Amino acid sequence: MKKSHKVVGMIFCAISIVIAVSLFWTIDARAQLTGSDKLVPVVWNNGKVYFFQGSEYARYDVAQDKADSDDGSGHSYPRPIQGSWSGLFQENMDAAVFWPAPPPGGAENKKVAYFFKGNQFMRYDVEADQADAADGAGRAYPQPISLKWPGIWADRVDAVVVWPVPRDGRTVAYFFRDNQYIRFDVKRHRADLGYPKPIADHWPNFKFPDGIDGAVAWPTKIEGKSVVYFFKDNQYMRYDADGFRGDDQSVSGIAYPASVAENWPNLLAADELAAYAKECDAAIGVTVSDFDVDSRLGTTVPTTNLTPANATYPNGTCDRPNVLNGKCDPGSRFRVLVDTADAYVVAHARKMGLSQGEYGDVAVIQHNKVNGATCFYQGALADFNLSHKADVKAPSKGVGNPTFWMTPTQIVNSKFPCGSCHDNGPIIRSPYLAQITGPNQLPGAGDVTFNSDGQPYSFVGADFSPWKAYKVEVSVNGISNTCNGCHRMGVNNVSNTGIVPNNGTALDLGIKATADSNAANSQESKNPHSVDSPIWMVPGQTTFQQASFDAAQAIKQCADQFRSGAPLPNSASCRITQFTRP
Repeated sequence: MKKSHKVVGMIFCAISIVIAVSLFWTIDARAQLTGSDKLVPVVWNNGKVYFFQGSEYARYDVAQDKADSDDGSGHSYPRPIQGSWSGLFQENMDAAVFWPAPPPGGAENKKVAYFFKGNQFMRYDVEADQADAADGAGRAYPQPISLKWPGIWADRVDAVVVWPVPRDGRTVAYFFRDNQYIRFDVKRHRADLGYPKPIADHWPNFKFPDGIDGAVAWPTKIEGKSVVYFFKDNQYMRYDADGFRGDDQSVSGIAYPASVAENWPNLLAADELAAYAKECDAAIGVTVSDFDVDSRLGTTVPTTNLTPANATYPNGTCDRPNVLNGKCDPGSRFRVLVDTADAYVVAHARKMGLSQGEYGDVAVIQHNKVNGATCFYQGALADFNLSHKADVKAPSKGVGNPTFWMTPTQIVNSKFPCGSCHDNGPIIRSPYLAQITGPNQLPGAGDVTFNSDGQPYSFVGADFSPWKAYKVEVSVNGISNTCNGCHRMGVNNVSNTGIVPNNGTALDLGIKATADSNAANSQESKNPHSVDSPIWMVPGQTTFQQASFDAAQAIKQCADQFRSGAPLPNSASCRITQFTRP
């Protein structure tokens, strides 16, 4: 009896392990394939193509060949699915398709589209502009895929497309999942025998043989032929439906696979940011991952000698206030996300008096020390109605839902473009962040030559390509200016465009760093200079010294001569030279 109990016990454990492993892989696959990142397109009968992503959708005008900015009633795109698509799944759909035939069974004769999510699907009445509550037999939607789609995977599909030209004399649809596909006879409403089959073996020159996110048969001919667009992550490819072969490039020279962000402008805000992040990762060699601002891996930026002690943001003075907004900001956080021999990624979250788990400003800098490539990300700002949540998703996943990150275009056109301050290198090494010790010590905090000549600096991305930074050099009687002795002093063409005047290291920060604490141009909200609250510059100095301030003034006077597009000063007493790389 004991032996039989043991055998039964072993069988039970083995079954449990198999079930656990099966569930693990099922859950993992769903987590990867049903998310807010994927684009789900569907062509409509109104000259539009709709693109769903997460809880939002955008509308593309086929005739105008561009994404609609609004619906004509003042509602801008992208828009929430909820409130616009009555009765439909509200987020994270897997696939959608406009069906070329009435619903099967003959009981109903109307134009419909189908939307798939997980192991379910819904039917959308195109003319009524709402999802059907039930089918002709009274069965409620959503329904299991297995109920109405014979021969199709029952638990998930990744994409569906009705082929725009007949195949073997029939109208067929193709269902995709991972690296396989199924051909479906529309008239008979059933899958063909012998499927699923591998994409790689049956789709010549298919650029995404391991799987796709979405597919759409374009309703008009492109370059004289019927085409289907397939989407995967931030890329897309074009397939010649007539010749049944993937195109290598368009007549205009677009090579496939190509960037969605570059070739489908303004389709979804997330595309622009995700494409920028991908470009940044390639140029810098490290990525910005998800991170939690409140994680123990981060560090709270010290706020010492806050006066009065019960002061709340934005009031009070302290030893080392935030330089950007000139305020003492208790509860702000800093974290070094990546720090290798070649690159680093740092994140700074300004608390700005918000409640637990929320921040008023989250900024990330991604930099390669070898080639100088630098990227800036900005999130959580109230001015842009951005989310303040501490649980931050990687910018490679898009702007977020609710929106957390600004797009590159928004950063460039904002009142505070990053390059208007960061003009001698990627990081402004102020006492506010330089005071942090331990694993989150500011890169370069202990290096007096940080941001000096020989350390490259450049801006990644087309939006940032107009930004330029210039070093300002001053000497008197052949003796170099004190400020130039350790690091660059910069001026830029960003802060001189009328957006943010008089910002940057030479025009502003050098003066703040050396001014008397009682002067009008000193650091705002800073306690009087003392051992606990030393002056910013120069290192080792505690209180104001006229010689240091005069050196900063001389740098500023030279920088004041800079005019974007005009000849640069080029004399021993004042020389301005561009140092950022193209």
